[in-house]
Amino acid sequence: MKITFATRGLFVAILLAISSLAGGQEPAKKASVSKGEDRATLEKELWDADQQWLCSSGAGPYHKDYKECIEFRNQYWTNQFFEISPEGQVQSKAQMIAAQRAAHPSPGVGPYPDDFKLMAVYESFALATDHTRLKRQSADGKISEIEVRVLRMFEKENGKWRPAGAALVPIGK
Repeated sequence: MKITFATRGLFVAILLAISSLAGGQEPAKKASVSKGEDRATLEKELWDADQQWLCSSGAGPYHKDYKECIEFRNQYWTNQFFEISPEGQVQSKAQMIAAQRAAHPSPGVGPYPDDFKLMAVYESFALATDHTRLKRQSADGKISEIEVRVLRMFEKENGKWRPAGAALVPIGK
């Protein structure tokens, strides 16, 4: 089996996500969410949190103006939020918000997720995946689209699930 850069990046993202939230704590215990109705309810709740997070997408139920969406993310993401881009670049919440505030994308640029699946729940931490079509705009104004598999991380704070991070892995064609 050949291990690609993207596979290694996803592995590192998973380790970073789990270790960043586990410092000084007892080993995480799997939550009691089973394959029944509780799991389906939680998956719907996390999918809803994912849709809120991706508010700049024109296709989502929580669509907001681009600048309004950035300010919403700044409040919605956990303080330790981070993202690993399809190119392997790691950015903190502050770096992502600053880059988004400086950008002026064309209409239609943004994420278009589907195929959301809850993968694991550890007390107040959950991992899910989705397939996302990501429309991006380069510095010269050209729009391109890539498909990625995304590992989405969520943390439950004060009874509410919030985005804690993401790792985007390109899907080769």
